[in-house]
Amino acid sequence: MRAIPFLIMLAAASMAYGADADSTPAAHDYDNAAKQAEQKVANASAGAEDYYNLGLARDKQGDVAQASLNYERALQLDPGLHPARNALATLASSKSIPLAPHSWRDDVNAVIHPDALVAVGASLFWAGAFGLLLAGQIRRHRTLVRTLAILAVLVGTVAETAGWLTDGRLALARPAVVTAKDGVEVLTAPANNSTPVVTLPSGTPVGVLSPRGSWTYIDVNGGARGWVQTDRLTPVTPGETLL
Repeated sequence: MRAIPFLIMLAAASMAYGADADSTPAAHDYDNAAKQAEQKVANASAGAEDYYNLGLARDKQGDVAQASLNYERALQLDPGLHPARNALATLASSKSIPLAPHSWRDDVNAVIHPDALVAVGASLFWAGAFGLLLAGQIRRHRTLVRTLAILAVLVGTVAETAGWLTDGRLALARPAVVTAKDGVEVLTAPANNSTPVVTLPSGTPVGVLSPRGSWTYIDVNGGARGWVQTDRLTPVTPGETLL
């Protein structure tokens, strides 16, 4: 619900922009919206909606890199935040930004947060384990209690495992975004004269595999891997550095 006033502000700015594409008030409204969103994400308790709002503001300002980065930060905190996912997909489509292909993890995250899956799974597992102990102490309905307990243990194990597997924060490749305005060339070796693998536009999400000072080895959506200059990337996790 916190996003509603912010969206109203952006809608007003959009209407002003539509009335006069060169008008200073529209740009001023976007600047104010961005400043308010920046103040909120500066707070240690900033949530997914705060980063989504900042992404929206940067998107309206035409700052592709920062829009993509903040949409990714919103989705890291809440993978099921559909507005952020849709906004990122729209931005990526319009700017030819390669995103990871849709997977079963996205479908799971759209229904339930990984943290909730882990919590529910752990609760079911321990409830089932307690039930198995209880079944050994009772005579009436022992078979039923034991069956339900085993089922709880199995379902709990599956749910907890799914929670860990779908949590992007636990991926082996640390998420980052190409924030250099002119994009970046992915190279076969950490040297400017090495062979290019692919050129990535600004705002492209990547996975950081091995930071090495001024160069970082990354994984690109689609399977390509290579080296890029570290200062052209920004980690998705706020406050993280590529070391």
